[in-house]
Amino acid sequence: MAEVSCGLTAVCTDRDMAMGKTERERNNPKRRKRQGCAAVLLLAALCCAGCGEAPPEDDRLLIMEQEAEKLQYDLAEASIGDVVLTERVACKYTQKEEQEVSFSVSGRQISQILVRSGDSVSKGQLLAVLADNGSAGRIDELEYRIARNRLLLEQVDENENNELSARWLQFLYRSGRTAEEEKTLKDSISRYQQDNEFLRQDYRDAIELDGMELENLRREDAAGRLYAGMNGTVSWVRQNLEGSTCARGEVIMRLIDGSEGLFVAEGKERAALFQEGVPVRMNISVGTAAGDYELLPYDMEEWDDKLFFSLPEEYDVIIDVGTMGTIKVILDSREGVLGVPASAVHKAEDRFYVYVVGEGGLREVRWVETGLFGDDRVEIKKGLEQGEKVILR
Repeated sequence: MAEVSCGLTAVCTDRDMAMGKTERERNNPKRRKRQGCAAVLLLAALCCAGCGEAPPEDDRLLIMEQEAEKLQYDLAEASIGDVVLTERVACKYTQKEEQEVSFSVSGRQISQILVRSGDSVSKGQLLAVLADNGSAGRIDELEYRIARNRLLLEQVDENENNELSARWLQFLYRSGRTAEEEKTLKDSISRYQQDNEFLRQDYRDAIELDGMELENLRREDAAGRLYAGMNGTVSWVRQNLEGSTCARGEVIMRLIDGSEGLFVAEGKERAALFQEGVPVRMNISVGTAAGDYELLPYDMEEWDDKLFFSLPEEYDVIIDVGTMGTIKVILDSREGVLGVPASAVHKAEDRFYVYVVGEGGLREVRWVETGLFGDDRVEIKKGLEQGEKVILR
């Protein structure tokens, strides 16, 4: 007759250990809680018997008890304190004044760059020069022609005065000064003055035309020379400029005023967050100037897309150009209110709730009425009492 296996395995027994159990241990409540486990083992034994297998020699089964695992929570206490909502605005340290240097003409070759990055410059100092386009000789020629025509114009006036004086003297000292002779003299003087007026106009026209050409040439010549507009330092120069062709408006170098700097933030929509004369907190997280500072809004009437803030002189610190900071602006706050960490508050549709530990260590939902949601805490108006614990996770 073939043997049939029921597929169930009973817990191994130990006669000596089982015999050593006292009556107190057998009546232990924890043992009673596991009677179900013993029943399962008994059922397994019966099944084995029913399957034709011999029952174990010892009818006392050793039940391996395991304590139920207790749920662990991270808890926080509902406490009285301040709830603060802030906005963080990035800012960058720049020099108060900066000049972008560029040529106002295109198509001419750059012949000389006279400064390098890091050089100190003075206002009016020559920085760069374009190659001569042949205007220098023409400028000299036009200046000579204009000076000559002005001199000739003056000579026309002088010659005319001399000639008129001579003719009248000749007429006055001549005998027989009739009315006819006087009329003839006046007619000749009128024709002479008219001729001189035409001559003067020719000289004036020549001077004006040459002057217009000279002005244009001088403007082009001036455009070929770049000068520093302020005292400062050359912060950047484009590489490989000499021998290249310039483009109108293309920045080839930058100058900065090293005497004073400002922190600059972007976004004119944020201007309403600040008030004239009211300091704001700013933090620099990295670098040699790392730390907390107070900044003052600077020249708010001139704010547009850029917002400027000055560092009071009381801070004896050197801040490198380009250093990034974060301005912290308080949007709203509640003082001395009941609150919990923001991570403990959850939302279901339009209601808020927290988790608390209920009976038996189980998590329970507690509906709450919230106030201000701050950066890291939430104001609790109803639903919790001071000192109650809420579950963070």
